[in-house]
Amino acid sequence: MMINNPYSKLMKNSEKHEQPALSHDALLAKSCLYAQRALHAKGDNQADAYQLWAALALELLGKASLARIHPSLIVETANPNSLLEANGISTGTVVRTVDANIVFARLKHTVPHFGTPIAEACRSLATRRNAELHSGHAAFSGMPLEAWEGDFWSAAQLILTSMKLDLDAWLGADSRVPLELLQHVQHVKREAARRRVNHAAMMFEEKPGGGKRSKKEKEDIRNASKMIHWWDCKDKFRYLLNKVWNIQCPACKCIAFVGGDMISEELVDDQSHAEPGWEVVEREYLPVEFFCSTCGLSLVGEEALDEVGLGNIYLEAYEREIEYEPDYGND
Repeated sequence: MMINNPYSKLMKNSEKHEQPALSHDALLAKSCLYAQRALHAKGDNQADAYQLWAALALELLGKASLARIHPSLIVETANPNSLLEANGISTGTVVRTVDANIVFARLKHTVPHFGTPIAEACRSLATRRNAELHSGHAAFSGMPLEAWEGDFWSAAQLILTSMKLDLDAWLGADSRVPLELLQHVQHVKREAARRRVNHAAMMFEEKPGGGKRSKKEKEDIRNASKMIHWWDCKDKFRYLLNKVWNIQCPACKCIAFVGGDMISEELVDDQSHAEPGWEVVEREYLPVEFFCSTCGLSLVGEEALDEVGLGNIYLEAYEREIEYEPDYGND
């Protein structure tokens, strides 16, 4: 017997309703557009426009990340109907979203390794944007790139990683992008990698409860990291890699891990040390991903790893049993 549920129609309608202001996809798409405008402005040497579009793109990206968890994380709750809208119930209310300061404060709890230094840098960028747009103050004028650009790209990469995206997806770095824009994309990847190493190093210096770690405390942590195995943190790697090996973290100097793809496999010329029926093979692996379970530093991509000194080809020699082809037609 079919039971008539008086709320079924309301539930069905609410599933279809989604405020564009609260849509994860809409926010992400708009942040992509603004990020591309930022890069074009950089390419045209329009420093103020570059910083303006970057600030707008970053706030929208942060809101997209929070809306992906639930739209209620980005609504301004002064109007109680906003929470109804965030849950898909149409009330005819024009929803306002929270300001950038609240966005970056919440990202500290939802985006891994989005610590205080990077959150403060994001808030400073948003504050200058507000001053630029809503006052007579030329807040962007004379601001050197090195004072904000690295933090911006580092923050963007952290947020994107939390959504299982990367800078290429955000910036549209494919064959349709002009060569000069692609060069900027490579630059920002490298800049983001350098800044993320700096931030991870700063975070490692701090005790969880406040204060600075002593030299002995840091050495004890580094010694303890020697007992960590890569499979203890294999779920932190985004890709299925052919090989993972130990390396020193460029931020905290603890034992960390690099994973790579095999790019070649060749028999070595000197087989004199091989056991009968065995052969010595040398494989080359190209590093593509790094993770440190101690300080949480995560880097993805050849450009990023190469920029921080982790891009060297890894060589591995090993013995394998010779596979002989079966004889045919000798019966």
